[in-house]
Amino acid sequence: MGDEFCRMKKKTILKLIIVLLGTTNCFTQEPLPNDIIINEILFNPVKDGFDYVEGYNRSVKTIFLNTLMIANRNSTSDVAGIKTLTKDPIAINPNSYFIVTGNEKWLRQHYAVPSSAIICQVSSLPSFPDDGGSVIFLRKEDSAIIDEVNYSERWHFRMVKDVQGVALEKINYNFPGQDANNWTSASSASGWGTPGDLNSQFRSSDTTNEQVAVLPKVFTPDNDGVDDFAQVSIATAEQGKIANSLVYDMWGRRVRYLVKNEVLGLNNRFTWDGCDDRSQKLPTGIYIVCTQVFDTKGNNNKFRHCIVLSSLKK
Repeated sequence: MGDEFCRMKKKTILKLIIVLLGTTNCFTQEPLPNDIIINEILFNPVKDGFDYVEGYNRSVKTIFLNTLMIANRNSTSDVAGIKTLTKDPIAINPNSYFIVTGNEKWLRQHYAVPSSAIICQVSSLPSFPDDGGSVIFLRKEDSAIIDEVNYSERWHFRMVKDVQGVALEKINYNFPGQDANNWTSASSASGWGTPGDLNSQFRSSDTTNEQVAVLPKVFTPDNDGVDDFAQVSIATAEQGKIANSLVYDMWGRRVRYLVKNEVLGLNNRFTWDGCDDRSQKLPTGIYIVCTQVFDTKGNNNKFRHCIVLSSLKK
């Protein structure tokens, strides 16, 4: 009887261990490339301010921040300035944000940070130059790159004259991070940054059966976070198509060359900020976006879309 009881106890303990191990594995899956993405960057803070980088967990996993590091690239393009985010096993659930900064108190004083936001205060962040540089998330275990953005100050919204203290936001976290058309300035209405929250300029995927679409039909480029830019979407059935996209005014004058002999992927997006080729703001009115999609086999398709540049809210 005693031996039978011992055997049953051992089986119960073994089952409990298996369950615990299974649960642990479920929650400690290692981050893979693009599981965690760079979603917002402040690299040119106001005087006496601090940089910040916002990360977003776009995977279905719960990922712990002590498995990640942040870095940049030096003048020889080598990964450098590596810093561990935290020693604590802080969990980031799917579809959640976290912020890496040099000073949490300053961040909360200058931006509308949610009270529940997860903030990693890292002393001596890697250098993120004001004119352009690299931000990298690494896996701590083997230094594998999880995400990297080589940003430029030219990615800012052209109508923002002073970008000091203005964060760069990703328009859609499901689109490539190295695409300049997928970044723009945080809106003025948001306080120039949205650390720990949905980006003020976020735009979800537009569903359309058209090969080429231009949305919205009316846009107001005033950087208030509402329809600040138009987006030309080009969907192709195969890789290697080539596109030109130009904007004309109502008198048939070309005012902006959006895309010139651009080699396309399957899904492509290009933004128009309401400026001409000289970065001058265009007057309100109706404009025509003419897009040509062609290939080396002689296939050639042309599309025309009317769009309204307005100074009025819809």
